[in-house]
Amino acid sequence: MHFPAQSIASAAQAAGAVAAYDTDGDGQADFFTFANPAGRITRLGYGATPAGEAKQILHLDDPTSVARRHLVIILDGFGYDVVKGYYDSGGLRLFHPPSRVIAPYPTLTDLALEDALGYVTCEAFEAKYYDRTRERIVGGSWAYLAGANQPYNRLLDYRAKLIWDALGYVAPRDVFGKEVNDLARLLARSHQQEILGYLVSSAGISTADGAEGQRRALALVDRLVHQAVWSSRGRVQVTLLADHGHSYTPGKQLRLEEYLKSKGWRVTDSLRRDRDVASVRFGLETYASFGCRRPAELAADLAECPGITVASYVEGDSVVVRSAGGARAVIRKKGDRYGYEVQTRDPLALQGILASLQADAGGFYDDRGVFAATADHEFPDPLQRLWRAHFSVAKHTPDVIVSLANEYISGAASFGGAVKVASTHGGLNRANSTTFIMSTIGPLPALMRSADIPAAMSTLLGRPWPAKKPAP
Repeated sequence: MHFPAQSIASAAQAAGAVAAYDTDGDGQADFFTFANPAGRITRLGYGATPAGEAKQILHLDDPTSVARRHLVIILDGFGYDVVKGYYDSGGLRLFHPPSRVIAPYPTLTDLALEDALGYVTCEAFEAKYYDRTRERIVGGSWAYLAGANQPYNRLLDYRAKLIWDALGYVAPRDVFGKEVNDLARLLARSHQQEILGYLVSSAGISTADGAEGQRRALALVDRLVHQAVWSSRGRVQVTLLADHGHSYTPGKQLRLEEYLKSKGWRVTDSLRRDRDVASVRFGLETYASFGCRRPAELAADLAECPGITVASYVEGDSVVVRSAGGARAVIRKKGDRYGYEVQTRDPLALQGILASLQADAGGFYDDRGVFAATADHEFPDPLQRLWRAHFSVAKHTPDVIVSLANEYISGAASFGGAVKVASTHGGLNRANSTTFIMSTIGPLPALMRSADIPAAMSTLLGRPWPAKKPAP
């Protein structure tokens, strides 16, 4: 990427600009960015007079401007608080302020991107999963490399070959630089009106370097966006989003198999007996899933395991939620309303919040009301997200799902020595669940679910989004 990394401070000050760049290498600033009173960049300046002022000013918000192209950049695992902090410190100011987005549970890429792009339901939570119809674990690395659980790949104009995914965890900064450059080259040579690019190595940056690594990545993205706007003379608009949040906490493996064996369960890949349990271990994440024949018993045992915050399973047409100390509650659904019945204690710590809302005669609460009221809760939007996790977010759902405390992870032991885990994702809590979206086109709703993004973007653009929707 050739766009200047640093502004010439003296030239910016002389022009009254936020930043000034020397884009042709002659030692003189020839590109300027100007901000409105709120600090968002709304004008571009090209060329320079002998007095150091811009010769030509372009207004980015001018509604009469020529038709613009749309670049969509998708990051992996960037939490809202990190992005908002970066924006508040003066970064990404070509964009309107970031909106807060709550991802589906479990907070995993495949589920979140299918929601955010409004495409089709995933086969499972991940490429390796428990198949209830066959009572065994199926899939794995080969299924991942084949993209078997990633139908959203059909919507993407840029995604590195799947073999780069593994390298993105081993050398994330190098691969991220390659991906950013690849996307810049695609934008320069393509004539498409809308380009969707997924920078998969941002997942490796998040995992290895946490929030500090993410801020470095955002600086590189900011530079790419400046280059796109500068070179197109304002004719490229950009939307930036991520799939889910992150724990921002180093995690250690939770020895779930040892714990289950101590409780009399037999850990296996294929169920033959009532006390068999299929434990799915794939990515290094703050959630875990299981197949079994006795989910109520398994969830009760798992809820008491140190490191597990919430365990859930299906009972009839309800979702039962368990946590330590025997806490138990039941989630029910009626139309677009949810009920939450605490039977022992309060596993989701929701009663105080729900007391401020109006339930109907049957004890059911308005879905959107619960969503708004719980956005800052320890477990954001828990009723809808737990319900979907067991009934609709994927075609194959496990019998028991658990959310882990940020200090713990579950996953393939083979990854443990090869991948540094400074942060990861998957769980129900706020850090894992809360991500962002922002655009240079205009402001988006301040609070959304991932599944709200297609409609919000369609309204912003005045046309269906994403533009490309191939048949499943």
